[in-house]
Amino acid sequence: QGLGDQADSWVSNGPNKQIAPGDLANALGADQINQLASQSGLSREELLQGLSQHLPDVVNHLTPDGRLPDENELSARI
Repeated sequence: QGLGDQADSWVSNGPNKQIAPGDLANALGADQINQLASQSGLSREELLQGLSQHLPDVVNHLTPDGRLPDENELSARI
């Protein structure tokens, strides 16, 4: 969805680029956002704001080696 540069910055070592709530909305799509909002009990706006604020750090934490972890590594980090 044109956000590869931001996502790459979260995985790689170095500063994380921010992502706007509207960009996340476009990348995830309405169905996914509605499902996540329903499951979390948050409004659409609260969900997107929280994701835009915390998603870069979460992805960065799960990828400390600058690459996507395999299934075993991911299980150990969660």
